[in-house]
Amino acid sequence: MNNERTAAEPAKEEQQRQFAAVAPLYDLLMHDVPYSAWIEYLRKLLAERNARPRHVLDLACGTGNVTVLLSAEGYAVIGVDIAADMIAEARRKASERVLPIQYVVQDAAELDLPGQRFDLCVSLFDSLNYITDPARLQQAMERVSLHLTRNGLFLFDMNSEYALRNRFFDQSNRATDDRLRYDWESEYFPDTRLCRIKMRFWYRENDGRETVFDEEHWQFGYREDEIVQMLQNAGFADITAYQAYTLKPTHRASDRIFYVARKA
Repeated sequence: MNNERTAAEPAKEEQQRQFAAVAPLYDLLMHDVPYSAWIEYLRKLLAERNARPRHVLDLACGTGNVTVLLSAEGYAVIGVDIAADMIAEARRKASERVLPIQYVVQDAAELDLPGQRFDLCVSLFDSLNYITDPARLQQAMERVSLHLTRNGLFLFDMNSEYALRNRFFDQSNRATDDRLRYDWESEYFPDTRLCRIKMRFWYRENDGRETVFDEEHWQFGYREDEIVQMLQNAGFADITAYQAYTLKPTHRASDRIFYVARKA
C-alpha cells in the first residue's frame, strides 16, 4: 500500500471541520437520499448472515438520519461522529422529537465508549473514505472490533478507487427554485490515491438573501484487497464484499462497495 503523504492532505483538525459550514443544511442537501431503501438493504445484508442485532453503533452518523431510522427499527443505538457541528444537529433533532438516542463526538480511530458493546456497527455513505491515512483506518477497525460482541457484525460502504478516479463525486444542482444549490468538482491524485472534492454552496435565506460558502473534502481510494486485509488484521472473519445495493460480488467497475465482516 502506498503510504506517501502530501502537504495537501488534511490533518485531523481539518477533517473535523469538513462538515462545519454545511452541517445546518446537511438534511436539506440529502433530502433526495432514499434512506428507507438503505435500511431495507441493511435488512437484507443482516438476513444473509441470519443476524438479529439489538445494540447498534452508527459510526460517522452525521446528523443522525440513519440513527433515527435504526432506533425506529427497535434497536438500541448510539451515534458517533468526528464533526461536532453534525452531532449538534443530531442532538437538536433528537431533543425536538424526544428520542432516546445518545450522540458522541469522537474520532473513529480513537473510539472509546466505556462499558458499551454492540452486536452491530454500521458506517454508511462512504464515511470511512474520509479517513485518508491507512494506518488510522486500520486503527478505526481495531477500535470497532473492541466494541463488538463476539460474532458481532461490522457493515459499511466505501467509494471504490474506480469511482474516485473516474470523478463520480462530480455533481451540480443549479436549479434556481431550490434554496440550496451546489457545485462539486473532484480531482484524483493517482500517486497518493487521494481525492480532493471542492464544494461550493449557495443558500437562499428566508429573507431572500443568498449565502455562498465553500468546503473542501478529501477521500482516499482504498482497494478491496486492502480493506479485507485490514479487517482480518483487526480480528474479523467471514468477510464479504458486495456490489452496492445487491447481494452480488463486486467487479472491476464497482463504484460503491458494501463490506460485511464478523468479529471472530
